[in-house]
Amino acid sequence: MSGATSKLTVRPAVPGDLAAIMGIYNWAVNQTFATLDAEPLDSEEAREWWDSHGSKSLLLVAEGEEGVIGWGRLLPWISRGRSSTVEDLVYVDPLLQGQGVGRALLKRLVAGGAAPGYGREISAVA
Repeated sequence: MSGATSKLTVRPAVPGDLAAIMGIYNWAVNQTFATLDAEPLDSEEAREWWDSHGSKSLLLVAEGEEGVIGWGRLLPWISRGRSSTVEDLVYVDPLLQGQGVGRALLKRLVAGGAAPGYGREISAVA
């Protein structure tokens, strides 16, 4: 890993991480096709997202010397009729992509997907 991510830590997200998570996510909304959202989330939508997802699924952040530089989560497909399937989602600060941040998050998510009750974990890479 480069110097920018040499002190990388992956940990569970906390409410104080929400602004950084949304900053990375909203960049992806504006610059990629990796999300289903067509418009960035505002602060109220971000709080609603946290309330409905923050503590109900595995949500991790990657933290470097710069602060939160990536995040990932397992998204249960219960609403799609697949209660034993989870999808992993990983977003990384665009300035730090290609430096192992996404790999570190995905490794932890895959380990979390092996939890009892999950039979299948899928990924979509954009």
